[in-house]
Amino acid sequence: MAKKVRPITDLPGDLYAKVEKAVAESASHMIFGLQSAGPWWTGHFAQSWVVSSSPVQPTDSSRFKEDRDKQLPSQFNDRPNNNAVDCSPPSGSKARIYGGEGETPMAWLTDQMFYPTQTNKVPGRPEVLTRSLKNPIYIGNKASYAGFAINKPGATMPDTAGNPVTYEQHKKGTKGRKGHTLTSRDQNPNWIKVYLAHDGFVNNDINMGFQSVGFKTK
Repeated sequence: MAKKVRPITDLPGDLYAKVEKAVAESASHMIFGLQSAGPWWTGHFAQSWVVSSSPVQPTDSSRFKEDRDKQLPSQFNDRPNNNAVDCSPPSGSKARIYGGEGETPMAWLTDQMFYPTQTNKVPGRPEVLTRSLKNPIYIGNKASYAGFAINKPGATMPDTAGNPVTYEQHKKGTKGRKGHTLTSRDQNPNWIKVYLAHDGFVNNDINMGFQSVGFKTK
């Protein structure tokens, strides 16, 4: 039986739907690429990349932070920018955390209680629903410390003494404190700039999305 040929008048609609699907697939590949290039400790930051029709706000705390805050006195929880950070535990046998200005360090909780266990880096491609090309598409990270994790200028997190540090300073160390090994690609604190500027990363992810629905790319 001969295959029914669709009329040429259906072509614009078919092509439009195919491009919508390609954009969704590209977004999924980009999230996989961002997970692969970026930091990974518990996986919370990596798994907080989402696709949205509006700018993504970094408001989600990690479960580790919520669990940790239950163990700490209120004066520590009330400190500004007190969020979980993907970092290596300090070398000492106890974490020394300041409870507030002018107070002595609290060394009565172990490192294990302050730092979550590192998990294996396992990026995954999420299913991204197709959406109209008439609406803007944003890819952003919901983690409350997202600015810190991409080394955004001025974005800081407290170190083990409560001092604000950037992601780059977290690697180098400050005020006599040794640095930490980053989990981003090549231990580069500016990993997201490399991903967005390098044809082999972001452009390749976009191409794979279009190729997956039948488009040919260079």
